[in-house]
Amino acid sequence: MLWRLFVLFTTVFIELTQIIPAMSQLPIKTSKPTIIPWKCLIDDESPLIAPLNQTKSLPKPHLSFAQALICDTPSSQLPKPTLKGDKVSILIPDDEYEKGLDSCKNNLHARIIWPKGSSPLTCVALKEKLKPVWKNLGPWGVSFIGKGFYEFVFSSIEDARRVRSVGSWMLNPGLLKLFPWSKDFNADLQTNTSAQVWLKVFGLSQEY
Repeated sequence: MLWRLFVLFTTVFIELTQIIPAMSQLPIKTSKPTIIPWKCLIDDESPLIAPLNQTKSLPKPHLSFAQALICDTPSSQLPKPTLKGDKVSILIPDDEYEKGLDSCKNNLHARIIWPKGSSPLTCVALKEKLKPVWKNLGPWGVSFIGKGFYEFVFSSIEDARRVRSVGSWMLNPGLLKLFPWSKDFNADLQTNTSAQVWLKVFGLSQEY
């Protein structure tokens, strides 16, 4: 029995001595780093190996309000303020003023007449209320300019004319009245020439 085991081990040893030199002559192939998905098998002090195609995005720097307003325009190109009496005055070039007028050619001014006791709408709520009736228009916006007045900005002059063709728009509650845009508009200097009232006339025929 012992003799048979000795012969078996001798045969295995001879075969291994022939295989190992042949394996040492084979080319060594490099492989990608092994990724171990189980965190419990990795030492906490050693970082995880990330996939090669995964890039780490750097956090965006947080800018303060003052930093966001900083522009690259040299101060020498900015208008120089001057004093006129006790007020500061800045001269606006004519070409820049003309550009500003041209950008407002698709604008309209408006005023909402609210019933007594109703709460005014915000610009967001007003736009949501007008979207169903102005759904065939291009992109448009609205801003509040004070004293119940608003300014509407349309994408084209055709859209502004289409909306202006209707004398007033019922908001339920409230009545929106649109009128042409005018330069140097000041809501504080406007006077009210119309009001929303309920009038009941007795004995009036149906056709009226």
